[in-house]
Amino acid sequence: MMQDYQHELMRIRELLKKDPDGMSITDLSKALGKNKSTVGRYLDILLISGQVDMRTYGMTKVFTLSQRVPLSAMLSYSRELIMVLDADSRIVDINDNFLKLLHLSRQNTLGKTLSYINPPDVDVHELLETFSAGSADQDHQVTFNLKGGGERFFRQKSVPTVFEDGRKGLTVILEDITGRIIADREIRESEERFRMMAENIQDGLLIMENDKHIFSNNRITEITGYQLEELKTMEPLAIVAPECKDKARSRIEDLKKNPEQPGELLMWIITKAGERRFACVRVTAVRHQETYYHFIIFTDLTELKQQEVLLRESEQRFRMMAENIQDGLFIAENGNVVFANRRISEITGYSHEDLIKMKSADLVTAEDRERLEGIIHNTRPAEGPGQFTVWIKCKDGSRRCILGRVTAAWQESVLSTYITMTDITESTEREQALRDRLAALQQVLT
Repeated sequence: MMQDYQHELMRIRELLKKDPDGMSITDLSKALGKNKSTVGRYLDILLISGQVDMRTYGMTKVFTLSQRVPLSAMLSYSRELIMVLDADSRIVDINDNFLKLLHLSRQNTLGKTLSYINPPDVDVHELLETFSAGSADQDHQVTFNLKGGGERFFRQKSVPTVFEDGRKGLTVILEDITGRIIADREIRESEERFRMMAENIQDGLLIMENDKHIFSNNRITEITGYQLEELKTMEPLAIVAPECKDKARSRIEDLKKNPEQPGELLMWIITKAGERRFACVRVTAVRHQETYYHFIIFTDLTELKQQEVLLRESEQRFRMMAENIQDGLFIAENGNVVFANRRISEITGYSHEDLIKMKSADLVTAEDRERLEGIIHNTRPAEGPGQFTVWIKCKDGSRRCILGRVTAAWQESVLSTYITMTDITESTEREQALRDRLAALQQVLT
């Protein structure tokens, strides 16, 4: 009976092959010597299995032989992995690409139920789960774990299939998307590494794409007080302090003219809370095709600025004190004079510039130089101060008697030496005159 059934289907295909324009049910009934009802059932089988096509002209149905690509050709030339299953999930056909993944031969797979195949090098349980879950006819992404290590990713598409004898089955098509998945994973990992870096640096980071804000880290919010969504709606100069706006505006114009040239700007900004903060803003640009990415880095220098102000005020106080004391003051660092106050110039007659270039020993006579250098050299922070009395040579050739005091202090690797000089010329000369009179008196008396 099955043989006659297949024979009649083959006869219909042969008749349609000879008449490319198509035949109606009546034409085929006459050619086969069968009634229309029987021929109609045969045509339904051929139509369902895709072996014939049907066109309607009014009330007449005209059948032609379907122009199909043979399944064997699709299996051979397709880049995808293809497997054909019958209604009982037995493998009817499978292409070489699928066999290569499974490391199985065609003889070891054809006719076997899918759940009973045991590939030696790959785990296909995720594919089997799609069938056991009753969702084999849906699209899925499945992962095959290679037993030697690694993964292969596929997009699974299952197409309901009707065989030539009318039986139903399923064609499973796997598209290899491993490269795409790995690339996406690497992009996500790279983005995650970038985000972790951006969120953990001490500087604020703002990224703009063609003048549009697309990213800011938490540090930007800490510095400015504004969230990214708020910054997106603000003018670029909105947070700049009034006295810095012109300079910032000029710098922005320069960046527009030369977008790829890095720039830097020191300026005061006003936070959302109204607090003034001093920031160093550095801008670099990267061009990708027609897109410009600007990376704006905010470094909060407020504390350094405050320390700078305090240091400058401290230096001013020190200079005022040093310039107004009655003693001369030399400061040397590692043997080089770095400061001499006004009183030193008044005593010696040398200008400040002259004194900076000179060494303190250059003011004394040759016989006192070695003694003075020894005192200065031997004075160390852990020891008591050194003291000396010496006559110095002034610029006008006169001589002055100086009482000197030497102290020293370490500042990291720098040895700072402080030499104070008190002009005792008058008192020394008076003492000498007194001693001379006493000596003359004693000589008279004796």
